[in-house]
Amino acid sequence: MNFKMKNKINLTVITILSLFVLVSSVNAAGIVSPYWESYPLEMHFGETKVAEFTLQNTVGAEDITVKAELVKGDNIATLEQDTFTAPIGTSNTKIPVTITIPKDFDKSVQEIKLEVKTITPDTGGMVTLGSGWTTSFNVIISEKPISKNFLIGVIVALISILIILVLIILIILLKRRTK
Repeated sequence: MNFKMKNKINLTVITILSLFVLVSSVNAAGIVSPYWESYPLEMHFGETKVAEFTLQNTVGAEDITVKAELVKGDNIATLEQDTFTAPIGTSNTKIPVTITIPKDFDKSVQEIKLEVKTITPDTGGMVTLGSGWTTSFNVIISEKPISKNFLIGVIVALISILIILVLIILIILLKRRTK
């Protein structure tokens, strides 16, 4: 074998070994959002809802711990806690974000953006690598619509008042006529 051939084989072996090392350190964690760009959260003024994001760690080699941060929308959204741990093989770790719309809120659309990053333990080295995810959605804010039951109740009340007024007028006219 000549020198060029040996270098090619060595380079190929190093490349294959590097790929195996990289593939063995793949992290399959992720975040599932209940809302997204084409499926916004709809709320009314004065209303509070909890949006539950789901942290998944289905194919990792170890438990993961993440830190969540609201990058946008913290004027209406809050996190009760910011650190969450997902055990290996789970897909049900909830990250609740409470969204409260004040009655006097001045916007009709507010973007919520949640950034979640893995917390890597201090390994004593200078460089630590972690994973991160960002998810965002819009909150569409509107007046609370009048319910059907309320409208039916108002109509029934108006008709009842009208019938009572007509009866009172008829009674008054009949009394005047008999005198």
